Amino acid sequence: MVEVRNLSLEMKQKTLLDDLSFTLERGRIYALLGENGSGKTTLIRTLSSFYSEYKGSVMFDGKELRAAGRKERASFHAVLPQYLPQLRMHVSDFLSMYPEASRYLNALGLSELMKEKMNTLSGGERQMVFLSLVLAQDSILYSFDEPEASLDANYRNKMENVIKSLKEEGKTVLVSLHDISKAVEIADSFLVLQHGRLVFSGSCEDFLEKCIYKSLFGLERGDFRDCNGKFHIAFF
Repeated sequence: MVEVRNLSLEMKQKTLLDDLSFTLERGRIYALLGENGSGKTTLIRTLSSFYSEYKGSVMFDGKELRAAGRKERASFHAVLPQYLPQLRMHVSDFLSMYPEASRYLNALGLSELMKEKMNTLSGGERQMVFLSLVLAQDSILYSFDEPEASLDANYRNKMENVIKSLKEEGKTVLVSLHDISKAVEIADSFLVLQHGRLVFSGSCEDFLEKCIYKSLFGLERGDFRDCNGKFHIAFF
């Protein structure tokens, strides 16, 4: 369980996160929503101790993030960032940091990438390699920052399957998204940020019943079934 209490972050006399309090439980997927600049990436980075100047408390299974050593922090939180560097090294060398990482890449059906160099991979391939490293960390919390932004349909399907499998394993998953329809499809609960403040925290059902998509994002809702009869919710 991750417990955040009165979390605030100020840098260069600007408030980036303002008195956030919420709990992330095991075996659930949380969608992190908000416009650009609302604080989503800043929150993910703070939960991974990238920013240590925060006020308040961040507890992972009862242990304060700031009080943990480097190795212990890695066991707390694994992050797949939105922007990935094009490293000039072989995939096999990159994944050697965690022995289990190559097994995850193989499970994704991409073992042939092991012999390639990172800077020669497509955007989707590179994201799958980084994803394999993230999965090998065996953490309490897994955060994904806009994980489908540059993926084609095949890799999006792989990413969503991984996120759902983490939930089934009893892990806690936090996914930053702009696509509210996708959030409704995969998430159990929602956290919505505006200008660094938490303006909604609740279940997917509450998000829909209270029309948060309309009051906070100005969107309308449309329900439909695809050609296979599967029910979908769209926002426009």
